[in-house]
Amino acid sequence: MPGKYFKNIMVAAFLLSGFISMAQKGNFTIEFTQQNSDAKNTGIIDAFVKIKNTSGNSVTGEFDVHSNHEDLYLVQRKPKPITLQGRDSVFIPVKAIISNTAKAGSEPSIEAVFTTTEGTSENVTLPITIKERKLVKMFLLETNLIYENIGDSLTIPIRISNDGNTDQKINIVTRYPNFIAKDMMESETVKVRAFTDTLINLKKIVNKTILSQEDFSITITTLYQSGDIIGISNVTASSIKQDRRYSTQFSPEYAQSFNRSNQVSASYLQNSSGGTAYYLYANAEAEINNSTIYTNIDANLWTNTNQLFLRNTWLGYKNKTMGVLAGNISKFSDINLVGRGAQAYYNTSENSKIEVGSIDKSYNLADFSIPSGGTSAWASYYHKGGWLDKGFESSLIYDNDKFSGFTNYLITSRFNVFQKKHLSLRAGGGLSSVNNEVTGENKTGGTVDMVATGRYKNFFYNSTNYLSSGYYAGVRKGVFSLNERLNWVKENYNFWALYNYISVDPKSFSDQLFYPSQFSTSRYNIGASRRINKLTVSLSPYLYKEKRRESLFGNTPQDYTLDATRANVGLIFNNVSSSLSLTFEGGIFNSNADPISNQFHFKTNLIYNWKFLNILTTYQHNYFNLGEIIANQQLNNDKTFYNVMFNPSAVLKFFDSKLVLYTGATLASNLFTDRITQLNGRADYRLSPDFSIFANGYYSDISNNPYAINSFQVGLTKQFRPIRIDSSKSDLEVYVYYETNGKGPEDTHNTPVANQLVIISGKAFRTNDQGIIKYRHLPPGDYEVRPVNSNEWHAYSRTVNVIQDTKVAIGLTKTSTIKGSVTYIETERSFEITKKKSGLSIIAIDDSGNVFQTRTDDTGNFILYVPKGGYTLTLEKAGVSEYVEVENNNRTVDAVPDTTTQVKFNLNIKEKRIETRKFTSRGFPSQSTGDDSDKKKKKKK
Repeated sequence: MPGKYFKNIMVAAFLLSGFISMAQKGNFTIEFTQQNSDAKNTGIIDAFVKIKNTSGNSVTGEFDVHSNHEDLYLVQRKPKPITLQGRDSVFIPVKAIISNTAKAGSEPSIEAVFTTTEGTSENVTLPITIKERKLVKMFLLETNLIYENIGDSLTIPIRISNDGNTDQKINIVTRYPNFIAKDMMESETVKVRAFTDTLINLKKIVNKTILSQEDFSITITTLYQSGDIIGISNVTASSIKQDRRYSTQFSPEYAQSFNRSNQVSASYLQNSSGGTAYYLYANAEAEINNSTIYTNIDANLWTNTNQLFLRNTWLGYKNKTMGVLAGNISKFSDINLVGRGAQAYYNTSENSKIEVGSIDKSYNLADFSIPSGGTSAWASYYHKGGWLDKGFESSLIYDNDKFSGFTNYLITSRFNVFQKKHLSLRAGGGLSSVNNEVTGENKTGGTVDMVATGRYKNFFYNSTNYLSSGYYAGVRKGVFSLNERLNWVKENYNFWALYNYISVDPKSFSDQLFYPSQFSTSRYNIGASRRINKLTVSLSPYLYKEKRRESLFGNTPQDYTLDATRANVGLIFNNVSSSLSLTFEGGIFNSNADPISNQFHFKTNLIYNWKFLNILTTYQHNYFNLGEIIANQQLNNDKTFYNVMFNPSAVLKFFDSKLVLYTGATLASNLFTDRITQLNGRADYRLSPDFSIFANGYYSDISNNPYAINSFQVGLTKQFRPIRIDSSKSDLEVYVYYETNGKGPEDTHNTPVANQLVIISGKAFRTNDQGIIKYRHLPPGDYEVRPVNSNEWHAYSRTVNVIQDTKVAIGLTKTSTIKGSVTYIETERSFEITKKKSGLSIIAIDDSGNVFQTRTDDTGNFILYVPKGGYTLTLEKAGVSEYVEVENNNRTVDAVPDTTTQVKFNLNIKEKRIETRKFTSRGFPSQSTGDDSDKKKKKKK
């Protein structure tokens, strides 16, 4: 019996303890105010933990927080005492740092714990998702290549550093001169693991053609697989000389066959109508001291009419203060002015410029018998680059137009109102007067315009607005235009909304026979695009409205309208060597010019590029604007409108690109013209880098034209270097010697350095037996002189200012060697982390601030060759876990020649905080840290 009673008492005690536990557990609640968090590397997580006392009594305890992975480093490292009065709440901020070595897709978590003094404990977890972060960088380890003999290797070392958290495939596109690579562009794909560096060497063997070049440049472009550009850099390759004269290297400009600079081109043309012509095109530029003279000639003589045309022909002079240009002049502003005349400018100060000009409105410089179209003159003032830069501008224009019979006077001013971080505003306006010379009428007009652009976080906005009166003298008369666009860009997504409205309502004078057209269009558009690797998909629905008033054949003006609901769907694919763009646009439209309602219309465009081939094709079904409907009404055609076009073109290269063929065709058909066939082609054959011959052919056949048109042209082109005439050019002589005793070059015991490579502003030299190189006939300026250092001898680069004959002595000092290693130190309680050893950056800075840098290899070893002296050696924390402390970082070392200084960096991995639990007499656990005492002092009553 006593045993039975004892058993019942024990059961009751156990149940009672459970009730007490439930009661204590119910005294408070703990939760994160958010359920999850997305983050990128090196980001900061800001979260809040809410603890609420659900009872009427006060609750006292400790709040603690920790992470479950090295990817998450918590700022709070110690428990925090909390006291809550009855029914009270507290919000505790929690801050964590995402490790820069955290890989995308990993899911660390933050655990928050609250433990009462009675031993009741509750914990909650906040999961963290590490999102993808792309951060690849390209570094060219050598930007000056040198070559001396056939068989030498041109090696371009490229370091690709992936500081992002995902593996990346990188395209390296190298653009060589045409004499090195037949296709000029070569591509290579490399895979770079997250948080690692990769060294790529691009190599070319020097052949006879390369050796004949004094120097040339190579362009390196790196791209993600999606086509986004990582970086673009240039490498200069230079032949080695002991004695060189400064000159501007000739550039063949292979990629610009139709618009080369510094050239003379002469040709002969014959067409199907029996016409023959001789063409001469030439341009040149001569720099004389600090001034430039430049000219352009575009002449053609037609033998059947014995008429000479000189267009796009001028002679100009400019220096830092002023400039003059005479010949064919063009000025495009509110009134477009083109004719023969002269213009000049003068810089009144560093930020201000005055420009004046006057023309006779005739296009041919060689024939003054053609009646002039009138005269024009203008004067302008620009301050700080004008309104498109950071200043303002004003213009005064006089224009007498004999064809229209109007004399126009116009004054405008435009300002950059302000440029703020999130908003820039430009505004302007103008006033004008128009005189009708026949009727004597005079009308005044005006205009205002405003442009606002800005950005706030991921939002971009643009607003372009213009308003002019109907009698305004400018080209845009009676125009009201609104263009509003808002973009939200987030990683691979782009969302936009836009509104476009334009209304044109010019006013006419009483003696005008035809009323000018009046029309307006408006477009309401929203859209979104998503980029998926190399593919971009877009969808953009919109509403389109058009109104037009036309007076056909002198009849009473009639109003036409068109309303359409459409959508545009687009696909764009980009690769290194090819691209594809496909768009489809269609919907329903209604027009009072067509009796059929709710008609379907669409058009599609395809653009494809692959190496030498380009294809453009388009197809349209039914009308898309009022102009097409009105034109069809004039033909009394009841067929459905259509338009189809196929336009292929290609660039083909033969014989190491000496022969280049440009071919193209246009095949089209529409409701108005059944068939359009046009063919064109050009062949360029390069006899030498600066001399070529060419032939052009053109053929056009339109079905409703009884005569086909064709022409054939042959010619030759000679390119040449720009002319440089400078009386102030000087010689630079560099003497290189071994500095073995710490004294200067005058010490007779110093030995000259023979065959030493020296780079002077990108040009390569090799010293002769006396240690001397010469760079002759240099224009005034600063030149960088950099000896190519070895593992045994070193000299700093220096900048030499040359304004007269200059001699420079450079001493090579014996280098010292600093070797070292990186070692991780851990204990049983250390965090489990990724022990990265390769690619860690080691920096040595001497007392003068010169910086030397290297990186550790796969085993954590590194080596530096530096001049003798004292250095501060630092291991950069980038790439090292936040749970690591570098022992004795930023240490001072002395580098001594012919000795090796050993340095060892210890990376101490931090220890976890160990938790211990003690049990009260009631059997409930209470938490304390290993740093706290297990016993708590009791206060005496």
